[in-house]
Amino acid sequence: MAFTNLSNIVSNTAFTQYFAKAVLDRSKLFKSGIAVADPFIQQKCNEAGFGGNFVNLPFFNAITTGSNRGEQRLDESDLQPQNITAGQDIAPIIRRGKAFGSNDIAADVAGADPIKVIADQLADYWNVRNEARLMAVLKGVFARNVAHDSSDLVLDISSEEGDAALLTKDTLLLAAQLLGDRKTELTAIAMNSMVETYLAALDTNAGLYRASDAAATLPKYNGRDIIVDDNCLYDSATKKVEVYLFGRGAVAYCDCPVKVPFEVGRNALTAGGQDFLVSRIGNICHVRGYKWAVTDANPDNVKTGTAGNTGYIAGLEDAGNWDRVYDKKDIRVVKLVAKLA
Repeated sequence: MAFTNLSNIVSNTAFTQYFAKAVLDRSKLFKSGIAVADPFIQQKCNEAGFGGNFVNLPFFNAITTGSNRGEQRLDESDLQPQNITAGQDIAPIIRRGKAFGSNDIAADVAGADPIKVIADQLADYWNVRNEARLMAVLKGVFARNVAHDSSDLVLDISSEEGDAALLTKDTLLLAAQLLGDRKTELTAIAMNSMVETYLAALDTNAGLYRASDAAATLPKYNGRDIIVDDNCLYDSATKKVEVYLFGRGAVAYCDCPVKVPFEVGRNALTAGGQDFLVSRIGNICHVRGYKWAVTDANPDNVKTGTAGNTGYIAGLEDAGNWDRVYDKKDIRVVKLVAKLA
């Protein structure tokens, strides 16, 4: 496929629309339901514009707190209205770009829809990067939970003796129990591919693998969708693993505006010349309930001392950049730290 034709493709409105749809259709975060489309969040992302670094996500605090929840006896006095208070969740916007050389894009799309072929390839790339960003956010959020919230969303049995340290169906249930009577809202599990293999061997009736329709569905374990991501910890030396259990809508994911999402160029100064396609994205991929706490700095560089491709990952992983703003049971993700046999 001649790269000169790409300029007509990526300038086509249909390409941008198909790319956005392909990201959602091919994303494990959306397939599992831990991220859902939210018009309110989309509006807030649009309001941030091209230059904003953060998205403010206001919310109302629950009215069911306290020992008596503000109830009064009807025969004693007039009812006194209780204030409904608001809080502020804050998500950092990550804007990144990637230049794809001619060897990175399908060279031959004869007989195929080039918009679909190229957009699907780009969607797969950015979905992998979105998952990596989410895992960095989870690392920072749960480091904060351990340091400042008494580890109330973490079940760490990895230091126990013998079988008590092992990942099993029962220990997954105990991790879900961290949310008490809201544990049934946890509908998906994120794990390393080695953990998935381990669970398949542990429970041959679990039916984890669906190779024939893997592109359309996710494997399941005990009724929960499995998100396989090797960014989840698996330490081959110690057999230590980290597994996350999510509820529906636990993650706020939304596209944010960028001025030039796609463009085609050519570098004539390199030997033989080089054609390339540039893809730029802006989005939030944010665990609801833990706000980004440092709003006076660029999220790409804050507290890392390093710019570049990996600087923002270190910032997302930093516990000092997060503060909890939701009550425990309203945060729809818990973490299990265990070992494999």
